[in-house]
Amino acid sequence: MRGWMRYVAGAAALGLALGTAQAAEAGCIRQVINRTAHDVVFSQDGGPGITVRPRRAHTILYRRSGQVDVAVYCRSRVAGLEPVNQEPAYQASFDTVAVMDRCYVEAGRGGTQPVALNNPRQGDIVVAPYGLACP
Repeated sequence: MRGWMRYVAGAAALGLALGTAQAAEAGCIRQVINRTAHDVVFSQDGGPGITVRPRRAHTILYRRSGQVDVAVYCRSRVAGLEPVNQEPAYQASFDTVAVMDRCYVEAGRGGTQPVALNNPRQGDIVVAPYGLACP
């Protein structure tokens, strides 16, 4: 009987340890916010591009540290706001850090304009029209 109780206690301890390890994984929900009149396309860790239309936001989930790529494609104000060309007016890559419930984007390489990182929350990415080379 004692052997059985030790087995059950050991299994319970293992289950608790695994549950704690899973809870320690990163899991931050943040946003890519587009405050421009242009299309913003972002991808996470080399994945498919996701378009954020003008003056909209899209949720981004950080499960682990990695990289986010951001590109802005100009839209013509005259031609019904259709994309002007296929070359981005701005593009950059940013390293992301995700540890437990702490997630943020590393600014590291100097100025990031027109992108504001970690604003309004740690991990958020905001694209503003300031400094953007669009007509």
